[in-house]
Amino acid sequence: MIAASFLSIAAVAQPKKQPAAPAAKSNPHLKVFNLAIASGDASAATTALNYYLSEQGSNNNYVDTLAMLYMQQGAYPQCYFWTEKRLESKPDDNTLLELKGICLDKLQQPKEAIDIFEKLLRKTQSPYHAYKLMELQYGIKRLAECLATAQAAEKLTFKPDFLMTYNVGQQTGRTYLQAGVYNIHALALYDLDKKAEAKAYFEKALSLDSTFVLAKQNLEAMQSIETGAGKNMQQGNNQPTASPANKQN
Repeated sequence: MIAASFLSIAAVAQPKKQPAAPAAKSNPHLKVFNLAIASGDASAATTALNYYLSEQGSNNNYVDTLAMLYMQQGAYPQCYFWTEKRLESKPDDNTLLELKGICLDKLQQPKEAIDIFEKLLRKTQSPYHAYKLMELQYGIKRLAECLATAQAAEKLTFKPDFLMTYNVGQQTGRTYLQAGVYNIHALALYDLDKKAEAKAYFEKALSLDSTFVLAKQNLEAMQSIETGAGKNMQQGNNQPTASPANKQN
């Protein structure tokens, strides 16, 4: 989400505070930025903020907005660059840490991303942070750590409006965040050869959302293997989905 609660970026929102508001209102680069945002032109808005920050310096609230704009456009190296600059003056800002963690994940640095989300989870006790940490830990087969995070996540408060999106091939689905947590928990259990427990967690995910495609496919794969029907399945499809749901917004 990078802006709703954990990764849902309100990338186009202007900062709440600007030290030099009168000057900012008259600044030509910010005028272009505001027009670009109004028209939905993220590329022009990004260019305008780069010009603005080249004049004003990087210790500026608009750096946060620029980093979010880059994230929204999938420009992860640029998002990381500006996030790191801003963290120099705001090292404990949760939103910036989220941005950094997501960038590290997208830039194929999962261990470093894990460090960030471990720190965030300790601070926030957010189910979204727990989910992302589990996803990262499972992705590099830190299975014991993934199970420990899953157990901690079960003690957190999940609300009905805590949702996530996930990919199945070229299609995108949406489910409850807690169902996504159960799915990854089940995958880690399966890889640790705890098949009965894995099946129970896939079923828990589906009890929350019977249309959750990933959990449904994983459970069906397990059942096929148990009945022997999985013997004729193609290589790579005879075990639960190896890649858990990716939360994104």
